[in-house]
Amino acid sequence: MNSPICLITGATEGVGKVTALELAKKGFTIVVAARNANKAAALKRQIETLSGNASCEYIVADLASFRQVRQLAETFRRRYSRLDVLINNAGIFLPKRTQTEDGFEAMLQVNYLAPFLLTNLLLAELRRSEQGRIINLSSSVYTMGKFDPTNQRLGGGAGPVEGHFSVLGTYAASKLFVLMFTEELARRLHDISITVNAVHPGIVRTRMMLQAPGVLRLVSYLSLPVSISPLEGARTSVYLATSAEVKGISGQYFAKSKRSAVKNKFDTTANRALLWNLSLNAVESHLATPVRRAS
Repeated sequence: MNSPICLITGATEGVGKVTALELAKKGFTIVVAARNANKAAALKRQIETLSGNASCEYIVADLASFRQVRQLAETFRRRYSRLDVLINNAGIFLPKRTQTEDGFEAMLQVNYLAPFLLTNLLLAELRRSEQGRIINLSSSVYTMGKFDPTNQRLGGGAGPVEGHFSVLGTYAASKLFVLMFTEELARRLHDISITVNAVHPGIVRTRMMLQAPGVLRLVSYLSLPVSISPLEGARTSVYLATSAEVKGISGQYFAKSKRSAVKNKFDTTANRALLWNLSLNAVESHLATPVRRAS
């Protein structure tokens, strides 16, 4: 199999769907990880029809379950010997605090801990690529995110009482964690041929945006005049997956296909290392082999 292989999560709609289609048009073998088998099958047919590329498969997995994330990696490994591009695109925005079967807040687990686990599970396959690339979907809302070093469960367990739970604060924290993870992983992988970068797709007109809960829906509608289409939102991910210009560039935050400065007081070397170790504590029992802790 000579065509580059891309595994992408959250691709049955929005930016992820367009990203998968655009990469299929460029000759990639597309492997979609999706929670809904019917939507994934429909996407496979659509990609094949619109791109003329029949190299598209899907694996059913719910990222709100560490067990299913591990099964996703195992299924991919059985089918493919290498991975050229991993795009951690999936993300959720929920109107209230929801706990997963693993005991973590759902937005935190799907948006951050699942990508952390999936990436670590597939590093061996990425190493077999000529130049493996990891693309993590963050957001400009990361600037509002906070990291509490005293929260040893990263929002797991009982967590904050419902009255003090912040939907936007948790979502922003999950996107900050994605960015901090990207930077820390890049530091740890500096001596191998894998790059990892984070992406802000822009303010994209998606179903998740337009169905945001409460006052956030009003904010979303007020943002419509400056919002962009999913096609425009996918451009930076496609650029990072395909461009020779970014070969060797790692640990960066991209917006509009350009590197952008990171500005958040919680994004420090010490906090990135601590976040890595806390994340490792959360997923360690689901890893096939131990992962080195940050120091």
